[in-house]
Amino acid sequence: MPLFPSRKKLVTFRLSTEEFEALTNYCIASKARSVSELARESILLRVYGDRSQRNLITGDLVTLGSALVEIDAALKNLSGRISRVLGPSQK
Repeated sequence: MPLFPSRKKLVTFRLSTEEFEALTNYCIASKARSVSELARESILLRVYGDRSQRNLITGDLVTLGSALVEIDAALKNLSGRISRVLGPSQK
């Protein structure tokens, strides 16, 4: 069973330059994988609603990836602080 279902349909819509810049900035701020993935999930959320039992595994993976990046940064910061407290000889 494939992780992602086959997607055979394409939807296209146009945006003004300002709308595209705003969408791109939002995509970066929300740490989405791509503008397309963000748009797809946003549209499907409107179609199926918040209470849908539909599994949006890609959104879960993006959220998990973002959380892991934050945890990694926090651990590196903590490691540096511990090294400073213990001194260079006790690494």
